[in-house]
Amino acid sequence: MQKRPLSLSYLFFYLLFSEDTWRIGAGFACAVLLGPLVTHGRALSRGAEVIVWLMIMAIGWSITAWPARKISAALRRAVSQTKR
Repeated sequence: MQKRPLSLSYLFFYLLFSEDTWRIGAGFACAVLLGPLVTHGRALSRGAEVIVWLMIMAIGWSITAWPARKISAALRRAVSQTKR
């Protein structure tokens, strides 16, 4: 097996086709969108607020497994079709 050189384009496409990248992005988006709604008006300490945001991010990461798989598979198919 030949070792590939680590380049910027290799990292970009690796992250683009990875399911985990899409799941992490979706979890982060859920936390950004829902975090202020959940924590607003509650007397939470800074630590409790961070825990709530992390919990929302983890829930967003876990429920987006199926869509992330479909997105990355569609991107891989689109690239493999253009190569032919």
